[in-house]
Amino acid sequence: MDGADRISRTRMRGLGLWDPKQPSPHAVVVQLTAMQSQEHAFARWSVAQRVAGGADATSVDRAFDEGHILRTHVLRPTWHYVSRTDLRWLMALSGPRILARTARRRGDLGLDDRTLSKANDLIADKVAGEPQTRRDLADALEHNRVSVDGQRLAYIVMHAELTGVICSGPMRGKQHTYAAFDERVAPGRAINDDEAIAKLTRRYFSTRGPATLRDFVWWSGLSTADARRGIDMAATHLSSRSIDGRTCWFREMTAPRVGHRVDLVQCYDEAIISYSESRDVLQTAQVDFAVPGYRDGYTHVVLLDGRLAGHWRPVLRKSGWTVETRIRQPLDRVDQRALDTAIKRYSTFRENSTTDAEQEDSQ
Repeated sequence: MDGADRISRTRMRGLGLWDPKQPSPHAVVVQLTAMQSQEHAFARWSVAQRVAGGADATSVDRAFDEGHILRTHVLRPTWHYVSRTDLRWLMALSGPRILARTARRRGDLGLDDRTLSKANDLIADKVAGEPQTRRDLADALEHNRVSVDGQRLAYIVMHAELTGVICSGPMRGKQHTYAAFDERVAPGRAINDDEAIAKLTRRYFSTRGPATLRDFVWWSGLSTADARRGIDMAATHLSSRSIDGRTCWFREMTAPRVGHRVDLVQCYDEAIISYSESRDVLQTAQVDFAVPGYRDGYTHVVLLDGRLAGHWRPVLRKSGWTVETRIRQPLDRVDQRALDTAIKRYSTFRENSTTDAEQEDSQ
């Protein structure tokens, strides 16, 4: 087994895709701390396939609507699922950092501190006691002479999230809503930056290791200096090893020996998006990219024994949801049966969905 195989197989178990043990969608999100949810409809699949025994879309939707799983901007300026028990400390850590990174764009849009403070007050009043859709928030802002033209609305709402005014509320039909942060997020003991960085570091390398410092910097949104400090503080909980010329940190190297295992993962799954420097361990001689950017929908990833084998897209037919694939390497009969089983698992998940959420602004 080469270094890439050892890394990818260890990750598949740590990330909960192999031998999932979490009893509920909420427990999955707690285990992984944050899961990129840029496309809500597909991010639900990332949660469901990590529940022990599997889960359908309805159970994930229920956890989301009840507020056990929240969707907001955290770590990086994009959407993530976070547990209501973790969001408070994560937002305290990453909110100021994301605001600093996006300050120039807010300035370009004419969103000064006075305007954003007024917008926060208006949004807080609007969501008090009842979740509101993005359109509801836009109407309230426009009514009070706060322009939401162009990208201004996206950055106004993101600012309200990052400053602890709002987070996700329950779905309203096919539309997302926003709710008051303090009404949805569990109270918790305040922790300082060092405690939060150490905690985030332990969780990242325990679930996503082996991974490098640069991988962690990408995923966490921390500076390189903060990430190094996190590794130093978490060092007693982690091990390190040079693998193919890179220093990798991890809790343990399990590298389970499986064969003919196929997993269908969405293009922003944590198995892909958690890494920058070492994402290339997914590559094989036949497939050397993770997300090809096809415009015909083949953006999601087929993993064979933890490595790239091709891409897939969901298709709705008269008989229900199914999956079409573009496999870039030969499959034997056992591999093909594993692929068929994976497709059936996804189809069952999708068919049991009570709703398919509209795509939100990906900002």
